[in-house]
Amino acid sequence: MPELITTKKVALGPQHLRPGRTKHTIRDATGEREFAPFVTLEIASYPNEQSCYLFHISENGEVADTWHQTLEDAFDQAEWEFGVQRNEWVDVHIPFG
Repeated sequence: MPELITTKKVALGPQHLRPGRTKHTIRDATGEREFAPFVTLEIASYPNEQSCYLFHISENGEVADTWHQTLEDAFDQAEWEFGVQRNEWVDVHIPFG
């Protein structure tokens, strides 16, 4: 199976909406709870795919994600949810995780 590749990354700072406009929860053996504050966003996709994932990475390393049909859709979600502007994203090319 092809490897998921991170192509865009941004660190969330004081200029961004924190905790964001969307409530993300995690369910595990201890029950349901909110994620720790997110500190980084990454956009990743499989090679030759137009769709992508917007990964929300918390300060303790837990990850939430949303799926998007296009890179533009992922940018729009990050802008709406956290106020991330398109010029803030850094181009990378690294395996996700």
